[in-house]
Amino acid sequence: MDEISTSKSMKSSKRPNFADEFKRGLVEQTFEPDASVSLVARRNDINTNLLFRWRRQYLEGAFGPPCPEHVAQKSADAIPTLLPVSIVDETSVAATAMTTAEAPSLAEGVCEIEFERARIRLRGDVSPATLKLLIRELSR
Repeated sequence: MDEISTSKSMKSSKRPNFADEFKRGLVEQTFEPDASVSLVARRNDINTNLLFRWRRQYLEGAFGPPCPEHVAQKSADAIPTLLPVSIVDETSVAATAMTTAEAPSLAEGVCEIEFERARIRLRGDVSPATLKLLIRELSR
C-alpha cells in the first residue's frame, strides 16, 4: 500500500521541463502576423497562461536576446491608440439622412466603416497602424 501512494505522489508532482529553444520557438510563433497565442498553445498542448508567461520572459531576455521587431511590436501593443467615439441614436440618423447627391463628399483623412446597425467614422490623420489595429479588432 505504501508503494502505491508513494508512486502516485511522485507522479503528480513531476512537471515537464521544456528546453529554452522550444519555448523561444513557440513564443516567436505568437508574434507572427494574425497569430493567436491560444491557438499556438493548443497546437502544442501547452497551457495558454504558460505561453503568456513565456512571452513575458522572452521579452525580458530569459531565452536569449529577443528579436528587435518583437520588442517594438510589444511596445506598440502596450500603448493603445484611443479614438473619439460618438454614439448616435439610429432614429435620428435615419431622420437626417441625406441622399448621396446631397451628402458632402468625404474629405481626405476620414475612414468610415458601416455595419448593419452601426457606423464607425474616424476623422483626422488616420495612421496605417490605427487602421490595422481597427481591422484586426473588428475581425475577431
